[in-house]
Amino acid sequence: MSYQYYDTFISSKNKAIPCCNKQSCNLCSGKQVVQVQQDDINLIDKLIKNKLQSRFEDIKQNLKIKTLEQFLDYHQRKYSYQMIFQFNCQTKDEHGQIKIFSFKLKNDGRIDWPNQTYFKCISPKEFQDIKSYVKPLQAGAEDIQQISFEIPFIKEEQYITRWRLCCNRIDEEIQFGPTIEIPIQLEKQSESYEQCNLQTLEDLKNSVNFINFNSSDEILQQNKHKKLDINELFNLLFNKQQ
Repeated sequence: MSYQYYDTFISSKNKAIPCCNKQSCNLCSGKQVVQVQQDDINLIDKLIKNKLQSRFEDIKQNLKIKTLEQFLDYHQRKYSYQMIFQFNCQTKDEHGQIKIFSFKLKNDGRIDWPNQTYFKCISPKEFQDIKSYVKPLQAGAEDIQQISFEIPFIKEEQYITRWRLCCNRIDEEIQFGPTIEIPIQLEKQSESYEQCNLQTLEDLKNSVNFINFNSSDEILQQNKHKKLDINELFNLLFNKQQ
């Protein structure tokens, strides 16, 4: 029995099977069949075990496992989840805002999620590698979860962020389950933050006379990507002169 055909015999033990998968072959076309002998089955089993054992030896150090059974268990285990319900999150977004996306998930895999389980943004590049940790679920459990992250200061336009559920297992990041898409709509401000903050500064100057405004330019420059209300600006100026 040729070694190259051993894959065929894995799922065909003690059954009549085709021999070579060629269209011109009477055996493969179903006109004739060949019976797999027990000696051939034993030989194939041995070849399979030797192949697995060889691969196991190659990567045993990285996996830090000691037996072939553990090796097989590692590859047979599968993390998974199912989206049950998605809450509506169609809102206008702003720079620096904390975006919260809520949904109900089910762990429909065969094993529990580990403690360090998180959603990770895989695209676009403006959001890539942002992580949001979630509560680990036991196999079969359901719960409401959230993806929570701060919107960075990027160009105002529409983005579709894509997230995968991940965990770390023996120094390897495993991504599993479907990809979740979260839309981000950053609209251009009718009035820039700098203009708003300058007006707030003028209002503050007209309201108090015991604050040193010499550092106002520096503070406005440091906060040009956010809108300051009058109390925030007062506290920044007051703390600066201490």
